[in-house]
Amino acid sequence: MALRKQHFADDDNQTTSPSKRSRITFDVSPSLRRRIKTAASQQDLSIGEYLGRILDQVVPAEVDTTEHRQPMTHETLKRILQVREQIMQHTNGRIFEDSTEMIRQLRNEHSRELEQL
Repeated sequence: MALRKQHFADDDNQTTSPSKRSRITFDVSPSLRRRIKTAASQQDLSIGEYLGRILDQVVPAEVDTTEHRQPMTHETLKRILQVREQIMQHTNGRIFEDSTEMIRQLRNEHSRELEQL
């Protein structure tokens, strides 16, 4: 499946400025394509319009998760601190380091090895 951004005319306002939309490309069997094409034609729609309507009905709408966040309670904070303590005990107090520098070094080593080939 491929995904790419293209400019398409907005359905509500086709004569003015184009809006950004994404194109999704995926493989289907020839028989499924024929069935989709037939169903779209029966409704006097393009395949894209037909599939877009189906997906719009089936795929759940985006939910803004920021609206549903609850403030952290004292109990939640207490549980987080307990888990932190358990991790510290399990790792003998060793704090995990930032791996950025290690990844950078490994990438540089790999680049040098490739240059020697």
